[in-house]
Amino acid sequence: MSQPNPQPKRIIDLRKHPRLLVPSGALFSFKRLVVPAQLGEDVEGEGALVDLSIGGCRILSELPLTIGQEYNLIFQISMERPPIPVDAAVVRWTDDATYGLKFISIDPHDESRIRDLLLEIRRPAA
Repeated sequence: MSQPNPQPKRIIDLRKHPRLLVPSGALFSFKRLVVPAQLGEDVEGEGALVDLSIGGCRILSELPLTIGQEYNLIFQISMERPPIPVDAAVVRWTDDATYGLKFISIDPHDESRIRDLLLEIRRPAA
């Protein structure tokens, strides 16, 4: 007796904000938040920023990140722009060396800078 064809997996996107691909070469650095600070508990690293939304981002990093762990982030989109800090972001998912982070604390000025960047990415220079 033949088995029915399994239905293809459906991916349900629960994001509140659409993510946009960032320009090639956009980088980030991170530092794990440890409260209270414990000696020897710092985890710092860097990697590539893949996409960005007002509420989160997808990154590539060779250093493994842990789901549920919080990190400080600093984005360097280009050398012409000052870095954009995110006070706290939490790892929501992982897939090999790819990670999805949700921003949980960001200064309103820096959030505005991310909004401006996203508007600029949507409207490429003519």
